[in-house]
Amino acid sequence: MRPENGQYAVEYDEVDNIYRNVMATGGLLDKPRPPHYAELEASTMAHLFAFMAKKYKDKDFMGWRDIVKTHKVEKQATNPDDRPKSWVTYELSDYNWSSYRQAKEDVDRIGLGLRNMGLNKNDFVLIFASTCMIDEVILVLHEFYNFGLNRNFTSLSRVNNSSTQLSPEWLLLAHACFSQSMTIVTAYDSMDEKAIQYIIDQSNPKAIFADTLTLPVVSKLMQKKSNGVKAVVYAGRKDDVSEQIGKLEKVKEQSSTSLEVVHIDELKSTPLREGQDAVETMYPEADDLACIMYTSGSTGDPKGAQLSHGNLTSAIGSAAAMVGGLLDKEQDIVISYLPMAHVLEFVISHFVGSMGCRLGFARARTLMDDAVAPTAGSGQTKGVGDLKALRPTLMAGVPTIWERIRKGILAEVNKQSLPVRKMFFAAVNTKWAIIQATGSENFVTGFIDSVVFKQAKELVGGRLRLALTGGAGISDETHRFLSTVMCYVISGYGLTEVCGIAAVTFPGLGYRLRNVGPPAPSLELKLVNVPDTEYTGDNGTGEIWFRGPAVMKGYFNLDEETKKVMTSDGWFKTGDIGTMNWDGTLSIKDRVKNLVKLSHGEYVALEKCEAVYRDSKDIKSICIIADSGAPVLLAVVEPNQKGASDTEILEALKSQAKTSGLSKSETVQGVIVDDADWTTNGFMTSSSKVKRREVKKAHEKEIEAMLKKF
Repeated sequence: MRPENGQYAVEYDEVDNIYRNVMATGGLLDKPRPPHYAELEASTMAHLFAFMAKKYKDKDFMGWRDIVKTHKVEKQATNPDDRPKSWVTYELSDYNWSSYRQAKEDVDRIGLGLRNMGLNKNDFVLIFASTCMIDEVILVLHEFYNFGLNRNFTSLSRVNNSSTQLSPEWLLLAHACFSQSMTIVTAYDSMDEKAIQYIIDQSNPKAIFADTLTLPVVSKLMQKKSNGVKAVVYAGRKDDVSEQIGKLEKVKEQSSTSLEVVHIDELKSTPLREGQDAVETMYPEADDLACIMYTSGSTGDPKGAQLSHGNLTSAIGSAAAMVGGLLDKEQDIVISYLPMAHVLEFVISHFVGSMGCRLGFARARTLMDDAVAPTAGSGQTKGVGDLKALRPTLMAGVPTIWERIRKGILAEVNKQSLPVRKMFFAAVNTKWAIIQATGSENFVTGFIDSVVFKQAKELVGGRLRLALTGGAGISDETHRFLSTVMCYVISGYGLTEVCGIAAVTFPGLGYRLRNVGPPAPSLELKLVNVPDTEYTGDNGTGEIWFRGPAVMKGYFNLDEETKKVMTSDGWFKTGDIGTMNWDGTLSIKDRVKNLVKLSHGEYVALEKCEAVYRDSKDIKSICIIADSGAPVLLAVVEPNQKGASDTEILEALKSQAKTSGLSKSETVQGVIVDDADWTTNGFMTSSSKVKRREVKKAHEKEIEAMLKKF
């Protein structure tokens, strides 16, 4: 995608400040199109999966590693009076692979099994199962960079429930529903009982898919109220959930409706009816509802975005139109470790799968070597993590993950001698200067990679050539560092309500910071004036609105919430402030609700500032606090090391602000340290975003007292 005039998007309507990708000036992309999808028969997820199976047949599609054994690891604490530190590592098999053809056969049989249990077209099926939790990813990265530990391995007799790999089954179950015109309802496995009960009450699913981690929640809720659920399908070891299955059997006995409890492997073996040669697919229409994807609920109860088959396939087609040419179906391997219930992972997995790439699922806790035990009899001192076992070429992540990786690399660099450290940072600056001057890499940058950055690249498998960051804004420093040391980092911008693909960069744009590329060809973009600010559409900056085939149908059973974000003529109000650059690419400034005007008149973008402060080695998580009219910025911080004082953290933040060039108004003037684990105390969403309202509520009195000092 390299337009002759250098513009990747144009102002399609100058009166209303509407922009379109240059590929969409003749009409928005409403379905996947040639050359990548020449044989696709219709724009539904069921047709897409059938297309993939027919085109790629016996090629490897989904890969996973089995847990052979788990081991308990203990390390004596530095203080003899303290408890020894303990954790679990996993002995893993090599990657096993299922072909496109086998995946389609499993999908067909599972779909038939669902129909045999009484489910029909348009019924809802709740998928409440584990794929990966962000806090587990952070934990394993933290553990990975603590080298040199003496470990004694003690075998455990049973597999830890939370480590069971379920991503392949999640995807198979979803497509089994699509193949029979059923609608999936997605929920994060980290949601609490209250949220899951809310989702069940609102959507009334006829079946629930769970796993050994989430089945106890399902069992408990079903004992209170069955909600007319006809079937509970589960995955994982039966022995681990025998108690829960027993409780569900009691529900079945006490319920007036029939309830079947079945393992997904049994559904894969569903026999054909007499006289059948194959399972009959009940194909949906493009406008039929494919998915109700619930948000992680950062501002209250979760909201279910209604995504049609046409919505999803138009977004996948947009991804192919913009970056499909970068993929190599013969060589590319994508590692999948983010929650499949998140729109970013869901759409990316389907996009790369539809392009014929291999999709390798990874456990969060075993991404890195130090979380993996050596195979019995191998003579090795440690096992191989998923990244090194899979050696992916493509990887997606959220800023929190990339920031942890950057800090981990730097921690190892800082252990080296002064000459080595100087050489490393000189190489970073030299390579960045070269690619900024030339717009691309060359033999000099290749030499730097092979000599200086080789070890850093091995941390992510050694073959990574493209990474995608999305979900929130990434700081300039982290983006620059990883693009230089690791690989080219694509920036993506998207929301659940537009199927995750709203804009994306690509190598042809060069190495850019604060840029998310042109709008997707399945959407047109409108810049709307932000009241009481200098941000106006006429000046090329404003609140971003989207309209087009990838925009959701609205929030499920929430008409008033839908009216707040969608206009009568189809525009979705993102709440984000963006700027259109001269070449038709988009830069995101912040959220409208996070743009505050301080008492002295200056506007401050809170999320932008948070991204900068997270680069500090002393910060694990941060929430900046400021309402319009506030005199200064305050911050609630989860420090990297427990026990850090308010004064120490404030000095670290001020130093980071100065180094990063933040203005005085953007510099935090007061700090409240909160040592709790934010990933488990309700301060973070499942997609690793800070719940600002919850943080403010928890520290309301401290914030009020601190503001009185200014």
